[in-house]
Amino acid sequence: MPAVYVAIATPLDSKGAFDAQAMSQLLAHLHDAGVDGIVPCGTTGEGPSFSVAERSEIIRHCISARAGLGVIAGTGCQSLNDTITLTKAALAAGADACLILPPFFFKQAGEQGVLAWYRAICDALPRNSKIVLYHIPPMTGVPITPTIIDGLLESHPTHIAGIKDSGVDAAHTAMLTARYPQLAIYTGNAPILAQAIRDGAAGSILAVANIVPRSVRILTDDPARDDAQVHLAAVDGYIRKVGAVATIKAILAQSGVPVGNPLPPQLPHPDAADAYRAFSDYPAPA
Repeated sequence: MPAVYVAIATPLDSKGAFDAQAMSQLLAHLHDAGVDGIVPCGTTGEGPSFSVAERSEIIRHCISARAGLGVIAGTGCQSLNDTITLTKAALAAGADACLILPPFFFKQAGEQGVLAWYRAICDALPRNSKIVLYHIPPMTGVPITPTIIDGLLESHPTHIAGIKDSGVDAAHTAMLTARYPQLAIYTGNAPILAQAIRDGAAGSILAVANIVPRSVRILTDDPARDDAQVHLAAVDGYIRKVGAVATIKAILAQSGVPVGNPLPPQLPHPDAADAYRAFSDYPAPA
């Protein structure tokens, strides 16, 4: 059965510090909604905005309060040593796998540079460690290409567990599922969830699952549910008008889950009550 993972938002207090109590509340809410797991400190979780120590604290708390949920920890940093340190800490704390985005500042490194970077990470990890490659070119500008994937499967086949495809092309996700049946391919694109499941994806890792986990669960279990796909696509499109992180946090706060504002440079939603009203206007599947 394909899995529902939530790219979980990170609750913060009024001073911008991690709010562990609110995270526990959000985890319980998502567990009750029927999701299979979470991805803390990814894009929606504002991972790049935190220090290694802060991310490690957030990940450890999520693991300790997981209540049976799977945990794929977001541990990619621009520093190779920071990525290795954070990945080792997350795995030692009990993460099932780690989601690692590519280094994206020095783009002239090309495919071979990215491949060497991932190989260095794998070399530093215990043999049974599992990582999920993070393909998100709209944010990084650095794709995880077949050349990189093939190279890693050749050198470190036991480490590479899957790929999160956060591109915008359903055909690309279909290519990955067909070419790499040994890997768990997760879509990060809510508007194509049904198609991705039909094409053999292992599930999804979605930002919108923070606020409509039931719709994601319904569609994952039955990709023929057009009403659920229409709902997901509409809500996903809405949250991106102002900014996904800010809008998700505004809606969660209005729903009774105190998650605070995004960290700079992201700005808070200008009108949380209006965001919640607009979100509520999208009819959820029965």
